[in-house]
Amino acid sequence: MADILETKTLLAAIEQIPPAHTFLRDKFFPGSQTHNTRVVEIDVVKAGRKQVPYVSPVQEGIVMTKAGFKTQNLTMPYIKIKYDVSAVEALKRQPGENPYSARTPDQRAQEILGKRLQEGKRDIARAIELQAAQALATGKVTLAGVDENNVSFSIEVDFGRDAELTITHLAAAYWTVDAVNPLDDLRAYATLVRQKSGFNPGSAVMGEDALKAFLNNPNVKSIMDTRRFNRGEINMTPYDGQGVSYVGTADGFDIYSYSEWYRDGAGAEQPMVPANGVILGSAGARNIVHYGAIVDLETGGANIEREIYAKSWLQQDPSVRWLLAQSSPLATLHHPDSCAFITVVA
Repeated sequence: MADILETKTLLAAIEQIPPAHTFLRDKFFPGSQTHNTRVVEIDVVKAGRKQVPYVSPVQEGIVMTKAGFKTQNLTMPYIKIKYDVSAVEALKRQPGENPYSARTPDQRAQEILGKRLQEGKRDIARAIELQAAQALATGKVTLAGVDENNVSFSIEVDFGRDAELTITHLAAAYWTVDAVNPLDDLRAYATLVRQKSGFNPGSAVMGEDALKAFLNNPNVKSIMDTRRFNRGEINMTPYDGQGVSYVGTADGFDIYSYSEWYRDGAGAEQPMVPANGVILGSAGARNIVHYGAIVDLETGGANIEREIYAKSWLQQDPSVRWLLAQSSPLATLHHPDSCAFITVVA
């Protein structure tokens, strides 16, 4: 049997571990790209709508201006998380283990290490999902951490989304107002996204309060596609086991509800999708997760391309087995105007 304490076994095992809920990443950032450098060039594309000129057949052709894009040189964020397996922990019976089990401390240590590896992959996946949520909601990603001097920092990566695509309704336009038609709003904002980016935003991911207001609005009740519902009652069918429910379709928009949370800097749980808002996005845009190089001497002294790198080592006194997981991800909006965020209730 392979020894999970070996780095090559850890790297193979990490590929088999199911991640945390990553619906936003999977839906709107489906691709990934690894790099062997810490600084990565990111091209942000802005749509243009040039009219082709008409000329005489004998006239020289007109040189067209190129589609606009901006290149950002970004130092990729870096994640390093450590987990420990102590000698005392390896001596104790684990949850669910037969009290009369003949397993050795070494066998328990490997099992515990495998569980820590699962935690590491899921923690990193959750960090990427938060990046995706922030990018979709604000057009920016905020990275908070500590530097090599243990000094806290906060860095904002701004992808330059058009300010008109972050929309806040006033009280008179809340979806809880019967005179307001949420479907008219979705159509208008989808048109705005198409105008800004050329992409069609066919998916609306709603926060809890936004969804409640949407479903209770009389204008929505009369139009929802009854083929996706049971006798007019909402059928919250689980979607892909990702903490997301597919609510139905309305006027060509697929409506989703997403139940996933993260802990903020104060330790309080916050929803990935703000409860009072709606992400309107296009799955066809080229928005992907970039991974910067892993910097570690055990890789042979060279930066390596890998989404997650894990290694383990033994500390002699006190006796502790350490696991380190490293990753350098950034959920990137190459087409920042392909999505919008709308605050629709208080």
